[in-house]
Order: sequence, then C-alpha cells, then structure tokens
Amino acid sequence: MTKYKIFYKLSHENGALVNESWDEPLEFELGDGQLDSCLESCVIDAQVGQLQTFLLSASEAFGDEFSEAFQIMPRSDFPQTMTIELDAAVEFKTPIGDSYVGCVDKIDGDDITINFNHPLAGSDVSFQVKILQKQ
Repeated sequence: MTKYKIFYKLSHENGALVNESWDEPLEFELGDGQLDSCLESCVIDAQVGQLQTFLLSASEAFGDEFSEAFQIMPRSDFPQTMTIELDAAVEFKTPIGDSYVGCVDKIDGDDITINFNHPLAGSDVSFQVKILQKQ
C-alpha cells in the first residue's frame, strides 16, 4: 500500500476548524483508517509538494444526514451515574461487542434523542492538504 506524510486542515462549511495537522505531519497508509476514505481520495489526487484545497459537498464528504440515524431512547437505557448533556458523545456497545458513537441531540424529559450520523454528515467541507512524502 502507498504511504503518505502530509500536512492537512479540515474545515466545516461555516469556516470552523474541524481538525488539522500543521505542527506535526500525519503519516498514514492508504486504507489504514487514520484518514476517512473521502479525504484519502483527495490525497491520491493531490500533487506532492503543492498546497491544494478540495471543496467537498456533503454527499462527497461524510454523506447526507439521515433521519433514520436519530434514535429516541429512554433515560433508563443509560447508566444512572451518567450525566446526559446536549452534544455529548456517547458510546454504545452491541451484544456482539461492536462500538457505535452517537451524540445527544435532544433531551425531552426521560426521552433522549441520539444522533448516530457522522458529526459532519450533511455538511460541505474544505480539505487543504500538502503532501510532503509519498512512497
């Protein structure tokens, strides 16, 4: 597999910084999971040594937001000691041991709405990348 060393900056459509690696380059191998596949495709298309900006629509980036990914759960499904706050990330384990993370979207009495969409789903993003090394 191809290995890369890059500087990058990922920004939300509203200009808010999502993540960056300008102080220390990110070293990764295609498909190793460190970089989302939509961002890997930009790296593949980028030229070594040039700072390039890719503007990705929601569907090209992290996908559209799906209403089916919002689940209303009773407060009793959560540990009693857990503090439930808006926008807090909560990890859930399936019976077979898989983990899923959702964000608290709404609190309505004992009904807690969890959003299982990717946090950037439904958002256009800007991805700036400079490839330092490609092997």
